[in-house]
Amino acid sequence: MSGDNTYYNIILTYEIPYNVLDSQDPSIIQARDNLYERLANIIPPKYELFSVKLVLYQLKDTYNFLVTYNAFFRSTSGLPMSEYVEARDLKDLINSELEEFFNSVDCEYKQLNIKSLV
Repeated sequence: MSGDNTYYNIILTYEIPYNVLDSQDPSIIQARDNLYERLANIIPPKYELFSVKLVLYQLKDTYNFLVTYNAFFRSTSGLPMSEYVEARDLKDLINSELEEFFNSVDCEYKQLNIKSLV
């Protein structure tokens, strides 16, 4: 049995007090470039990648920002349960990378839960 029809959508969202992704501070630029490079290489080529994006939204009520990471991909081989476990590990790794970035640039953050409407 293969995982040909197993799709994964990883969504992680954080609320931050300022737009750290567009900062012109040289140390933040370096940390951001490192983050982008690591995020670009996290999902292995064995997956069929449909989209990966890191998006910034500004909230109208608090003027804080939401940073949302979203990756949508499909398993093209492997057993569904082992692929699910690997996808969960990828989500944890992406979460760690984002939190490490926020900590390295002294940016407070709060992870938000996203609920799917099906």
